[in-house]
This record gives sequence, C-alpha cells and structure tokens, in this order.
Amino acid sequence: MSVLLLLYRASRPNIAVLGQARADGSFQDVERNSDVAAVPGVVIVRIESGLFFANADMVRDTIRAKAADPNVNAVVLDAQTIPAIDFTAAHMLIELGRDLQRQGKRLVLARQVGQVRDILGTEQGPSAIEFYPSVRAAVDALHAESQDDADR
Repeated sequence: MSVLLLLYRASRPNIAVLGQARADGSFQDVERNSDVAAVPGVVIVRIESGLFFANADMVRDTIRAKAADPNVNAVVLDAQTIPAIDFTAAHMLIELGRDLQRQGKRLVLARQVGQVRDILGTEQGPSAIEFYPSVRAAVDALHAESQDDADR
C-alpha cells in the first residue's frame, strides 16, 4: 500500500507558478507569496520533483494549459528542483518544446541540474529547448528579444 501511495504522490508533483517579488526581484511561488507579480508574456514554472514516466503526462498537460493563454509567449521551466529525469520525461520535454514552437511560443530551461541538461542536450535536436543559467537570465533574454521584435 505504501508503494502505491508513493507512486501516486510522485505522479502528481507540485508545479509552482513563479512571479517576480516586488521587494527584491527574486522569483517566488505566487500561491505562497502575496508580494509577487506575473512576468508579462512569460509563465515561469517550477516542478518540485524528479521527472519520470509516471508524471511526464501530468507535467506536460499542466505546462500546456499554462502556455495556452494567448498573452504567453514563452514558458520558463526553473529546473533547479528537478534532481533527475528519465528518457520518457526527456522526450516529453523535447516534444513539448516542439509543440510550443509550432504555436509561436518557446520553452526555456533555467538553472538546470547537470543530469537534466546532459540528457536533454543529447536528445533535443535543433533548438527545441533553450538553456539559461538562471531564471533572471532567461526572463531578461526573452524580454530583450521581444523588445527587438517590437522595434522592427
């Protein structure tokens, strides 16, 4: 029974939506902090679990739902809390990145753990997912590019 409970909990990880704190500019869970604001055009999510076959579909569906907002141009996945990833989940992220590209949106990974980048880097193919060293770097790059597009 405890194994089933463990698998059930692992298949439904907490996926926090992050916003920018007004006080210090850090990125924090919007549900747990009232002094944060959404980043325009970008949804930032943090998966608080490893990614593997049992939760890949739920994670994909949650990210797709968040990206469905017509005002969202990019999804930043704060991968710092993803300690491990299996092939099924890596394939899901790659396909999700491609699906979002077809919609004119982007999937960006920030603060990835080495193993996550190693697996995705060997599997991703051309530009399905972009990598940045921090959430701040990802958001800044996305905003700079959208500003460049607006200036054209």
